[in-house]
Amino acid sequence: MEEELRALLSRTALGDRDAFKALYQATSPQILGLLIHMLGQRDRAEDALQDTYIKVWHRARDYHAERGQVNTWLASIARYRALDLLRADKTRQQRASRAKPELATEDELPDALAQSQSDNGRLYDCLHQLNDRQRQSIGLAFFRGFTHEELAAQLDAPLGTVKAWIRRGLQQLRLCLEE
Repeated sequence: MEEELRALLSRTALGDRDAFKALYQATSPQILGLLIHMLGQRDRAEDALQDTYIKVWHRARDYHAERGQVNTWLASIARYRALDLLRADKTRQQRASRAKPELATEDELPDALAQSQSDNGRLYDCLHQLNDRQRQSIGLAFFRGFTHEELAAQLDAPLGTVKAWIRRGLQQLRLCLEE
C-alpha cells in the first residue's frame, strides 16, 4: 500500500489530477478522522481537510520517502492546519475570557494518537509504555495545540520538566515504533 501511495504522490507532483484524486480517495477518510478528533466539529474538519489537500497538491514535490510514510506526511500537514485553527480559536477565547483551557482526559490521548496512524494497535501499545505525564504532555501538545508554557501551567510543573517529558516520551515512542 505504501508503494502505491508513494507512486500516486509522485504522479501528483507532476500535476496528474487522476493520481491526486486516487490519493485523496485512499487517504482522506483517515485524515478526516484525525481532523474531526482534533477540531471536534465535522464541518471545521472538512474545511481543514480541503486546505490540507490543496497544500498537498501544491507541495507534493516536497515529500521525501526517506523521511517517512506518505500517511505520516499527510497527517503532519493536516495536524499543522488544525493546530493553526485551534490556536486562532484559543487566542479569541482567551481575549473573551481569561479561563484556562480544559485538560484532555488520559483516555482521549492514546485514542487520538492511535487514530492518526495506520498501525493502531502497535502505536497504542507504545503509548502505554510511556508514563502518565509523558503521555498526557504529548497528547496535549500535539492534539490540543498547547504550548510548553501552557502545559507547565496546567500540569503545575517546571517548564524544563515538561519539555523533558515530551522529548523523552517522543524518543521512547520512536524507539518502540521502530522495533
